[in-house]
Amino acid sequence: MQYCIGCLSCIKSGCCVLKDDVADIMEKVKEAEIIVYATPIYYYEMCGQMKTLLDRLNPLYNSDYAFRDIYMIATAAEDEESAFEKAYNGLQGWVDYFEKAELKGIVTGAGIGDANDAINHKEVMKRANELGKNL
Repeated sequence: MQYCIGCLSCIKSGCCVLKDDVADIMEKVKEAEIIVYATPIYYYEMCGQMKTLLDRLNPLYNSDYAFRDIYMIATAAEDEESAFEKAYNGLQGWVDYFEKAELKGIVTGAGIGDANDAINHKEVMKRANELGKNL
C-alpha cells in the first residue's frame, strides 16, 4: 500500500491515481454494511497503516457506499483506557465525513504489548468475540 499523495483527484474521479491493491480493498469496504477496523496503538494513536488506509479510501466519499456501522478493535501496551482515545477520535473524524455511517464502539485491549499476547487476555478476547457475534 502506497501513501496517499494528497492530490484529491480521487474525489472527482472516484479512484486513486496510485495503482495497487487498495482498489480491491476499497471495493470490499464500499460494499460492506459493517466495518471493523483493528489497530495496535502507537504513541496514543492508530497505526500508520490504518491511517494510510483511511486516507486512501477518500474516493468512497462521493460514492454510494453501503457501510453504516463502524467499530474499532485496538490493543495497547499501556494499561490505561485513555491510551485509546486519540485513535478512536481519529477514526471518528473519518466516519464524520460519511453521513450515513456511525462509529458504534470500540473493544480495547489494554496491557497487550507483545505479538500473540492477546490470547492471554481472556476478557478482551471475550469482548471481541461478543462484538463479532452481535454484528
